[in-house]
Amino acid sequence: MQKPAQTSSPIFLDHVGFIVEDLPASRALFAGLGFTLTERADHTRTNAQGEKVSAGSSQHSIMLGTGYIELMQITDRQAGHQLTPAIDERYGLHVLALGAGDAQACHQQVAGLKPGPIMDWARPVSTPERSGLARFRYFDAPWTASDPSYICWVEQVTPELVRSPSLLRHPNGAQALAGLSYSGAESALQAWAERLQQAGAQPTGGGRLSLGPSWIALESSGTGPALPSALTLVFSSLQDLSQRAERLQLRRLHDSPERLSLDLRDVCGLALHAVVQA
Repeated sequence: MQKPAQTSSPIFLDHVGFIVEDLPASRALFAGLGFTLTERADHTRTNAQGEKVSAGSSQHSIMLGTGYIELMQITDRQAGHQLTPAIDERYGLHVLALGAGDAQACHQQVAGLKPGPIMDWARPVSTPERSGLARFRYFDAPWTASDPSYICWVEQVTPELVRSPSLLRHPNGAQALAGLSYSGAESALQAWAERLQQAGAQPTGGGRLSLGPSWIALESSGTGPALPSALTLVFSSLQDLSQRAERLQLRRLHDSPERLSLDLRDVCGLALHAVVQA
C-alpha cells in the first residue's frame, strides 16, 4: 500500500515570551506604556495520566494583529515547568514560540532538532466578547537556560478566543510584532542562525531570517553569546507612546517621527524599537 504524502505546515512567529521576576510590576510597566493586556491567567497542562494540573506559571499577553507578547512568571518551582531553569540564568526574553497550523505535521518537519512530545496546554480567557478556555497544542526543542532562546512550536486550537477584538485595541496604537533582534559574537550568531533555520526560519540575506510576516535580525556585537537585544513593534503613530515614555522617564536610544527606541534593558533585558506603520 502506498504511504500517504506527508503534509507540511507553514511556520511563522506566533509570539515571544518574557520570563519576568514580578508579574504585577511588569504588567504595570506595559500598561503604563499604553498596551492592552489580557487578564492574569494560570497555565494548566495535561499530565501523563490525562489529568489537568498546574503548569507552575502565570501570564499576561499583549495581543497584536500579527504576533503577540507574553509576560510570564514561574510561580511554582516544583510544578515541573520546563522554563524554571531560566530564572536562575537571567530574566528577560527567553521564549521564541513559532506558530504551526498543524502541530503533528510540524513535528515531523523539525525532526532534526529532536523535538519533545506534543502536549496539550490551556489558559482561561475572559473578554467583553468571549470567555472560555484557550487551548493549544505545543512541543519544544531541547534547551538549556543559557541558550539564546527557548524554541517551541504552537498550534492555536481556539484562535477565536486568543484574539478578541478588544484585546487588539491599544491606546498607544500598537499594531504588530515586526521582528526580534539578537546580538553577540559572529560565531555564536552563526550557530543560532543554523538552529533557527532547522526550526523553520528562512534566510533572506543581510543577517535576517523570515518567519511568515515577521523577521529575526542577527547583529554582530563583537563578543559574547547570542542573546535577544531588541524587539520591534509597528504602531499607527508614535505620539502617544512617546508621551507615556516621557512620563515614565524611560531613556530614549533613538527618537524621530518614524522611530522611537526605548531602553528597557534594566526591566526587560532589551530595547523596544517602535516604528510607524508604512
